[in-house]
Amino acid sequence: MATAATQQQTAPRQFARFQLLRMLGRSLASAVWLAMDPRLQQEVLVVVPRAQPANVRERENWMADVQAGARLRHPRLSEVLEVGLHEGWPFVTYARGTGMTLAERVSTGSSLTPVESVQIIAEVLEGVAYAHEAGVAHHDIGLHDVLLDANGHAQLLGLGAGLARLAPGDARAQHMGRQELRLASERDVLMCGLLLHRLLANHPALDDADIGSAAGRVGVEIVRLPWTTPHPVPETLRAIVNRSTDRQHRQRYLNARTLLGALHGWIKTNADEAGGPLALLLDRLNSVGTLPSRPGMERALVGALSQEMLRVDDFVDVLVMNPALTWEMLRAVNTASFRSQGVDEAVSTLSRAVMLLGQQGIRKVASTVRAWPGALGAQASLTHTGETPAVVALQHELRRTCLAGAMARLLAPFTIHDEEASVSAMSQRLGRLLIHYHFPDEAAQIHRLMQPSPATEPDAKPTPGMQLETAVSAVLGVNLDDLGGAVLQHWGMHERIVHAGRPLPRTTPVRHPSSPEETLRAVASLANELTDALQMEPTKVPSAIHQAYLRYARALELSSKECLQTIEQATRLVDGGRKPEALNPT
Repeated sequence: MATAATQQQTAPRQFARFQLLRMLGRSLASAVWLAMDPRLQQEVLVVVPRAQPANVRERENWMADVQAGARLRHPRLSEVLEVGLHEGWPFVTYARGTGMTLAERVSTGSSLTPVESVQIIAEVLEGVAYAHEAGVAHHDIGLHDVLLDANGHAQLLGLGAGLARLAPGDARAQHMGRQELRLASERDVLMCGLLLHRLLANHPALDDADIGSAAGRVGVEIVRLPWTTPHPVPETLRAIVNRSTDRQHRQRYLNARTLLGALHGWIKTNADEAGGPLALLLDRLNSVGTLPSRPGMERALVGALSQEMLRVDDFVDVLVMNPALTWEMLRAVNTASFRSQGVDEAVSTLSRAVMLLGQQGIRKVASTVRAWPGALGAQASLTHTGETPAVVALQHELRRTCLAGAMARLLAPFTIHDEEASVSAMSQRLGRLLIHYHFPDEAAQIHRLMQPSPATEPDAKPTPGMQLETAVSAVLGVNLDDLGGAVLQHWGMHERIVHAGRPLPRTTPVRHPSSPEETLRAVASLANELTDALQMEPTKVPSAIHQAYLRYARALELSSKECLQTIEQATRLVDGGRKPEALNPT
C-alpha cells in the first residue's frame, strides 16, 4: 500500500486550473508543460517563462510580446488558446492535438533523415518569416517550441514567451523598434540554423543543449556540422547548415526568407518527384527564355545572314560570340520533333546545326532569343552607367563564357572537334549564367559570400570568402554543376557535351585523358581555369595562369608559350582585337 508521501509525490502538480502532467522541454528562457485543462476537457500545452517576472514592467512586456504573437494567423504558427496570469506567473496555452513536440520526437531515439529535418525547419521558418514580417520575434526557438502533427508537419509555438530580463532602469517600450526587431530576427534565424544542426548531427552544437545559450556563443566559437552524422549529409546541405551558423556575422542568413529559400531549393533538388535541379528553372525557362542575346550581337547576326552565300565557318565564328543563340540552335536540332525527321543522333557542333537549319531555320531560332538585357531590363536599381548591377554582372559573365569557348577552340588537339571543345567550355559556365539571369538577387548574395571578410585584428589576415560552389549551395541549395548539367540533358544535348560540360575538380590532379571524351572535358576545364585566372587581381594573374598551365601541361602536352598565346589570341577574338591587360608573362 502506497504511503501518503508517495501519493503526494506522484500526484499531478497544479498550476491555476491546469493539472501539470509532465514537462516536455525547456530552455533558459521558457518551459513547455503537458497539462490537462478541466475547462476544455483536453490536454493542452502550457508555456511559461523559466523565471518569474521581477516587476510589473517585465510582466507587461512579456504579456505584450505574447499577445502580439497570438494575434497572428498562419498555418505554421500554433494557435493560442489563452494568455493568462497566475500568482505573478504569466502563461500561454496551445492545443496539444494528436502530435508531439520536436523534443519528444528526438527523445524516441530514432534520428531524423536529412530530408525530414530540412522539411521540419523549412516549415518552422515559414512561420518565423511571417512573424518577422508582422513585427514579432520569437526569441527562444528550440526543440520544445516545435509541435509536429500526426503527419509530421511542424507548427511553431511560444512566440515571445521567453522572458527577456530588463536591466535596472531599462524602460523598454512594449513594442520593439526597427533595430531591436532586426537583431531579434537575426537571432531567431541563427537559432533555426542551430536547430537544424541539432537534428542532422543528433547532437547539440557546442555541446550546449540550450539553443539560446549556444546562439550567444556563435562568433566567439566556431560551429561546423560534424562529419560523423547518423545519416550522410549532402555537401549542398552541409554548406547551408554551416553558413547558417557561420562565425562571421555577414556570412550568415540574416533573414528567415533567405534561409528558407536555400532549404526550399535543396528540397526541390533532392525530392524524387521534383525532377532534380531543373525544377528550379523550368518555369523561368519557359516564360522568359534561357538567356538574352549579348549586346551588339544582333547586328553581326543580321550581317552574316544577309550574305548571298552563307559560309558555315564564318557563321560559326559569329555564333560562338553569342552563347544564348549557340544553345538555342543546338537545342532546336536536338528536339524530339527535329530528330524524328531523319537526324539519327544528337548534334554536338554548330556547323552541323547550321547545315540542318538553313537560313530560314536560323532566322526562326534567332527570333526566339530576347534582345539584351531580356528580363533584367525591368529592374529599377541603376548603376552610374545606367545599367542595373545584375545586368552588368550578366554581361561580364557572358563575355567570360565566350572567352572560355574561344580558348577551348584554340587549345583543342586534332583528336577532338574544336567546335565541341568550344561548346563544352561554354557549357561549363551555363550554371553561372542561369543564376545571373534567373536569380539576380541570389547571385548578388553569392558574390557577397565570396568576398573576404576584413581582418578583426591589426596584424591578422582577412578571412577568405567562400568558394563559388559552396556559396551557390549555401544560397540556392543546389550544386552548380548539377544545375547546368540538368539543363543540358533537358535540352537533349549530345552525351559528350553533357559529360564535358561538368568541369574537372580543381582539388585533384589532372590525369592523362584515356579517351577523346576525357580530352574534351580536360580542354574545356583548362579553358575555364585560365578564364577565371584572368579575373583575379592583376598582380596575381601571371601566377594563377602558371598554376592552371602546370595542372594540365602533362595531360594535354602543352607548353607555357602555347597557353599564353591562346589567351592573347582568344582575348583579341572576343574583345575585338584588344590584348588582355593583365597578361604580363615573366
